[in-house]
Amino acid sequence: MRKIFILCGILSSPAIWAVDADFSKAFIMPEKSGINNVTIGGINAVGDAYSVGFNLREDLTLSITNSAIQRSTSEVLEQNLRNTKWKGTYAINDNIYTTILNLVVVQNGYVGGEIIHSESVQEGNALLHARVTGDIVTQFKINGSFMDEDRVATDVLNSLPENTENRQLIRVKRMRALEFRNDKNDKSDNNGKWGTNKEYRLTLENGVLAGSVGTPNGTIGTNDGTTSNGKISLTRK
Repeated sequence: MRKIFILCGILSSPAIWAVDADFSKAFIMPEKSGINNVTIGGINAVGDAYSVGFNLREDLTLSITNSAIQRSTSEVLEQNLRNTKWKGTYAINDNIYTTILNLVVVQNGYVGGEIIHSESVQEGNALLHARVTGDIVTQFKINGSFMDEDRVATDVLNSLPENTENRQLIRVKRMRALEFRNDKNDKSDNNGKWGTNKEYRLTLENGVLAGSVGTPNGTIGTNDGTTSNGKISLTRK
């Protein structure tokens, strides 16, 4: 939903500006809100995403107390993903499933949504509609491989050059199946049945959300690789 709203100081001027602001991806930032004040992030205006603070006056009107452009790589990615739908394919075991990913919540590194994999009756009539949840993590390229920031020793992380190649990785897992049909031709992603422990590892590049879908190691702290891997590629609807 788009609205005309008065934003104070958003254009680095003491004047009050009327701009066309898009609140369709806005969210409340609880860590910056309190009694009689609230900060809302993800407001699109004049080509940027902003967080804006509001204060409730005694006459029950709202005043804008501050505003800031959200410029970090993770914040920009979250803004591009929040409340979006993606469609493409998931390929595994010589089978290709039509796939739709709905990203319902993307905020402060958290990701939540739903995914649908389906195929025609002729191909096996498999279907999975599941909730997925996870997070967005920063990865740094070390010794030729990308590693999650929280899996790198602090001293190593602090010693990395400022120009170290990095990216934002979306990691979500299937949490609950809302509807499913197994593949009658025994070609689904877990020996003819849908796997419960699949993790999607996705990056957004050139408008394509793509990566792998695999089964992570069953023990925390061990190898971060996955097995029974498939490939997924999605574009925004």
